[in-house]
Amino acid sequence: MALLRRAVAWCLWFSVLFWWWMLLVGEWDHEEWIAAAAAAALTATVAEACRAIADVDLRVPLERFAHLPLALLMVVADFATLVWVLLVSAFGLREFSGRFIHRGASFDAGGRDAEAVTRRALTILVAGYSPNAYVVDVDPSEERVLVHDLVTRRKSEEPA
Repeated sequence: MALLRRAVAWCLWFSVLFWWWMLLVGEWDHEEWIAAAAAAALTATVAEACRAIADVDLRVPLERFAHLPLALLMVVADFATLVWVLLVSAFGLREFSGRFIHRGASFDAGGRDAEAVTRRALTILVAGYSPNAYVVDVDPSEERVLVHDLVTRRKSEEPA
């Protein structure tokens, strides 16, 4: 049973990494397919070996992916905000410096188990898609997230 779980985990690593390579490269020729397969196989093997050595059981909390569509929509809105800030700053109409904001209360960052660590990592990943607001630090002991906003907009911080 343990060997089957490791094989399934390796296959998941491989498929995600293979398609990530293809997405980043953007070319669909034979050389890139071979390079993607080789890089994904090597990385999946190393990742699975590290996971086995660390004796960590990775569990992805699927409820965290519920915020992903909103975060992807906010990328477009925040890009427009970023362009507006650049234009206004370029013409010297206004200066923007941004600010740091502590978010808490609704964020469950506590715990050192694999699920809590994965939850924190996914929060940083999803919240980091926004060009306007990004996660700087997560404090698991106080269940707070430190976010930097260029222009304060709560929707930009929503995934955090």
